[in-house]
Amino acid sequence: MKSAEVYALLKSDLGPWFKGAGFQRAEGFLSWCRSRGDAYTVVWCQVSRDSWDAYAGSKFAVTFQRSVEPFPGAMQSRSARLADLLPHDAREELRRLQNIVIAGLVAPPDSHAALHVSDRATQRYRKQFVLDAEPYSDRDDVWLRYATPDHVRAWSRFLLARLPDCVAAVESWA
Repeated sequence: MKSAEVYALLKSDLGPWFKGAGFQRAEGFLSWCRSRGDAYTVVWCQVSRDSWDAYAGSKFAVTFQRSVEPFPGAMQSRSARLADLLPHDAREELRRLQNIVIAGLVAPPDSHAALHVSDRATQRYRKQFVLDAEPYSDRDDVWLRYATPDHVRAWSRFLLARLPDCVAAVESWA
């Protein structure tokens, strides 16, 4: 899946929630912002710069920010990734969904180019097919894996159930 396809699905799925919650589209990535008090709440999705792989798929991150400017990565901001804002049970649900994606991946043939770069690159590539056995902490930088549109839609459903609490947590930051 090209990143444009992923962004289009996420925009279609998440956009109505953000609009209904008073957010507007922001500049950069797929992002939304709203003014609250003397600062902005900004939420954005970022597809990995790692290229799409037909076997390993790809991943995206969701970042929440409180800042004096209405765009991702603004100066004088505080930000957190999705897992930082989730309680333990929601992080376990995130890990369960992540492992469903990973379990559905088809391992590449031994002739795949990614397996013939270096030992380190081979180990890194093969790790993408290993289930996440350990619970995520609130300090893990968890990127949401996908290989199909159905995976992206599953992540959208997961996010929609948690956006209100995550946004409320960010807006409580001083």
